[in-house]
Amino acid sequence: GISIMGDLSKNFSKSEFRCKCGECSPVLPPDELIEVMQHIREHFDLPVTVHSGHRCKDYNRRVGGASRSKHLTAEACDFTILGVSNDKIQEYVLNHYQGKYGIGRYNNFTHVDVRKGPARWDFR
Repeated sequence: GISIMGDLSKNFSKSEFRCKCGECSPVLPPDELIEVMQHIREHFDLPVTVHSGHRCKDYNRRVGGASRSKHLTAEACDFTILGVSNDKIQEYVLNHYQGKYGIGRYNNFTHVDVRKGPARWDFR
C-alpha cells in the first residue's frame, strides 16, 4: 500500500524498513529500533537513508547476510546520513550506546541493531 512519511515516527516510514525483495510479507521493526533511529536522525538533524531494514531469509542469503542476522527479525538497520562521514556517525553511535546493541562499522554504511547485550564489529 501507499506509505506515509512518518507512519513509524516523525521521520521514518514503514516502507523504508521493508525487505527489498518486494515479495515477502512486511515485518515491522520494533519500537526500540525506531527510537534509536529517530534519536540519530534528530542528533544529526539531517535526512537518514535506510539501505537495509528487514530481510527475508531468501533475500538475506542473496545479499550475503549473516545466517543469524538481526535483519531477519527486522531488528537491524543499515543506514547513511547525507553529508556526514560514516566514521563520524559510527563514533557518535558507539559513544551514545555504550554497552548495548549491535553496532557494525562499514566503509559505506553503519549497522545498528537492538539485540540484547552489546556486539561490536568493524569491516572498514
